[in-house]
Amino acid sequence: MATARSHAAASRAYGRVQVSAVMGRVAEAEAFARAAALLADARAKWHDRAALGRALDFNHKLWRIMEAEATDPRHPAPDDVKQDMLALASFMAKATAKALATDRPRLDAMIRINTSLSQGLFAR
Repeated sequence: MATARSHAAASRAYGRVQVSAVMGRVAEAEAFARAAALLADARAKWHDRAALGRALDFNHKLWRIMEAEATDPRHPAPDDVKQDMLALASFMAKATAKALATDRPRLDAMIRINTSLSQGLFAR
């Protein structure tokens, strides 16, 4: 039940972030696209733990940066967008831990979130 709640909360946050726009910078869009591509590659090569490690490490670093931006009081995003980014960062941290703990990780939600954020940023 807690998993369903965390997925629902992440989904709501994801929707609000996508609509609100984070800081339409090309560098951010490219970083989210790269994270999604690395995760998709790791999913395709699920037996390659090194590829999985690289993908999860890059994704983790990216979301730590997003978390730092969202907690910076000087960041110009509205407070609700910052809260949504923090919720997504929390979701990603939990998803990363789960992916590391299983033999065949499910990376689909992580890939979808990164892809959608990348597309939204590129569209701006």
